[in-house]
Amino acid sequence: MADQALKQMINIQAKPILKWAGGKTQMLGDLLPKVPSSYGRYIEPFFGGGAMFFTLQPEQAIISDSNPELINLYRQVADNVDDVILRLKKYENSSEMFYSVRSQDWTKLPKSEAAARTIFLNKTCFNGLYRVNKKGQFNVPFGKYKNPKICDEAGLKAASDALKKAEIICGD
Repeated sequence: MADQALKQMINIQAKPILKWAGGKTQMLGDLLPKVPSSYGRYIEPFFGGGAMFFTLQPEQAIISDSNPELINLYRQVADNVDDVILRLKKYENSSEMFYSVRSQDWTKLPKSEAAARTIFLNKTCFNGLYRVNKKGQFNVPFGKYKNPKICDEAGLKAASDALKKAEIICGD
């Protein structure tokens, strides 16, 4: 309850956790006027970065994506945001750490660690791209950013509140 009161006091708007190719953030000005003033359940089948979802913050939602790594991230932020944040805080913006983390098999990590890995790689890789090779291994190079915000604690908690209201499905 204290988290909700604090969020209202500083009015943190949930926003996409990741940069995502094809994301709708820049199109929101054109898309939002087309959203009906009332609707039942919000359904987004190709979630990606979720710009529209995080802007609307619907009370009832089904969100899905066919990318299991992405779905793990959103489920962990919804259910275990404090653990994800703790794990994110250990990362630093260096090419050595980036390539070490990139080489890990996310499916062999604890789920909250895999979620933190996904966020870290997205924030520090070239242009925030998500790309895997034929073996399913993330293969985007290091982005060489001076000071990326790897752990946006308030943003992750705001996203967690929004995601808790959604059914999160891995599928197309």
